[in-house]
Amino acid sequence: MAQVKKILIVGGGTSGWLAANYLARKLGGVEISLIESRDIPTIGVGEATIPPIRTVMAALGVEEAEFMRAASATFKIGLKFNNWLHAPDKPNDVVHSYYHVFGNFGQLNGDPMAAYWVLDKNRGDTSFVDYSMVEGGVCDGGRAPKRTSDKQYHGPIQYAYHFDAGKLVDFLKEYGKKQGVKHLIGNVTEAILKKNGDIDHLATKELGDLDADLFIDCTGFGAHLIEKKLGTDYTDLTDVLFCDSAVALQVPYKDAKQKINPYTTVTAQPEGWTWDIPLNNRRGIGYVHSSKYTEPDEAERILRQYIGDDADGLEARHLRFRTGFRREQWKGNCVSIGLSAGFLEPLESTGIYLVDAALRMLVDFVSTTDKFPLAAADFNKRMTMTFEDIVDFVKLHYVLTKRTDTAFWRDNVDTASWTDSLKDKVESWSARVPGVYEYSGFPNVFGLTNYMQILYGMEFLPDLSGQEGRYPLVEQARQQAQKFANGVKGGNQVMPEHRALIDQISAESFSFSR
Repeated sequence: MAQVKKILIVGGGTSGWLAANYLARKLGGVEISLIESRDIPTIGVGEATIPPIRTVMAALGVEEAEFMRAASATFKIGLKFNNWLHAPDKPNDVVHSYYHVFGNFGQLNGDPMAAYWVLDKNRGDTSFVDYSMVEGGVCDGGRAPKRTSDKQYHGPIQYAYHFDAGKLVDFLKEYGKKQGVKHLIGNVTEAILKKNGDIDHLATKELGDLDADLFIDCTGFGAHLIEKKLGTDYTDLTDVLFCDSAVALQVPYKDAKQKINPYTTVTAQPEGWTWDIPLNNRRGIGYVHSSKYTEPDEAERILRQYIGDDADGLEARHLRFRTGFRREQWKGNCVSIGLSAGFLEPLESTGIYLVDAALRMLVDFVSTTDKFPLAAADFNKRMTMTFEDIVDFVKLHYVLTKRTDTAFWRDNVDTASWTDSLKDKVESWSARVPGVYEYSGFPNVFGLTNYMQILYGMEFLPDLSGQEGRYPLVEQARQQAQKFANGVKGGNQVMPEHRALIDQISAESFSFSR
C-alpha cells in the first residue's frame, strides 16, 4: 500500500493555513507544504465563529490568550436578531429581537422546556431562551462567558469568537512554519494530470514542478484545481438563498473603553441583513444582500445609514460570492476546502466550521493512496449532508418572517424557494416540538437547541392542542424557569464584564491555565 507522504496545499488564507496547521499537527511523518502567490490578497471566511473553533485551536496546540491577542479577538455567546419578524417603520428602529445562543435548553424528565414554554399561559412576554436558558440574560448583561481563573478553551458558558480574519491568517502562517509547514511563494501555471485523471504535479514559474500524493485546493472561488482542471460541478443555490453580495466597513471605536457586546448583532434590512461584529479595537460591519433585488450603491447607502456618523470618511469594500457548493469536493487525489468547496451566506458563521469538518474527516480518511476512491465517496457524501443541513437552517430564518415590505422578503416566504426537506420540517413542526432523533450529529452542526431558538424566536409556535397530557409538569417547569432567571442574576454578578476581560487578555503577560 502506498502511504501518503506529501501533501501540497494550494492557496493560503484562512482555509489554507488552518489546513496546513491541522494536517501538520495530526499527520506525523507527512510532509506538509503550502504554496501561495504574493499577488492574491487574503479573503477571510468570516470574522465570527461557532463553538467548534475552540476544539480546532486547542488541537493545534495554540494558547488561547495568545491567539486572541494576535487576532484582536473577542468572545461570542451567540447572535441577536433584530427585525427579522417585522419591518420597522423607520430605519434603525428595532421592533422585534430574539437571541440564538450556543447553550443547551433545560429539560424536565427528558422533555424539552420548549413544550412547557408553548403551553404555559402565565409566561407573559418571557422568551423561549429566557424561559429555558441563562445565556440570553448574560448577553443582555454584557458579561463574558468565562473568567480569568478558567482553563483555556473552557468556561461555564458555551462560546466562540469574533476575530480579525487577516490577523488570524498572519498568526497561523507564522505558527504553521514553526510546526514544520513548508511555506512556498509562487504562482501555479498549470496542473499536469496522470493518465487516470489524478494530478501528477503542478508547474510553477518560480519553483519549477511540485509533486505530492494529495493536493488540497484552497484557491477560493477560483477553484483552480477542483473545478477548472478536474471539472467538478458546482450546485448553485441562489434560488434558495438569495444573498450573493456584501458591502463591508471597518469602524474604529471612538472610545477605548466602549462596551463590547458578547454577541453578533444581525439586523434584517430591506434586501438582506447587516452583521455587526465587535472586535477588541473596532467593529466589523457589513450588509449581505442580493444583487437581484438591490444595486451596490443602494446597499452601501443602507449600510452607512445603519452605522451613522461613524461611517463618515471610511472606505467600503464590495464583495460578490458564489452561493452554493460542489457535491464532489474530493476527486482523485485533490480535495477542495474552504471557498473552493462552497460558500453559504455567513448568517450563522459556518465558513470556518466547514473547513474544520472537512479537515477532521480528511485526517481520518487519508492513509494510503489506494483507498482514495472509498475515502472520497464517504467524504463527499458527508460534506454534502453538512452543506444541505446548513442551507435548510439558514433558509429557516427567512421563511418564518411576517415582513412584506420588499420583494426580497415576500419571495423568501414563497414556498417555491424552499427546499423539499425544509417544507417537510416546517409542516411537521407546526403541530409538534422537534425531537432530538431528527439530528444526526457531526458533521452536521445544527441540532435541536438551534432549530428551537429560531422557530420560537420567530414566533412559529406549534399547535399542541390535545397534547397537554404529555406535559403534566407545568408547575415544575415554571419553577425551573425561575431557576434560570435566578441563574442570570447570579451569572451577571460573578462573570466579568466582557470589555474588562478582553482588556486583561490584551496584556502580553496574561494567559489562561492549561
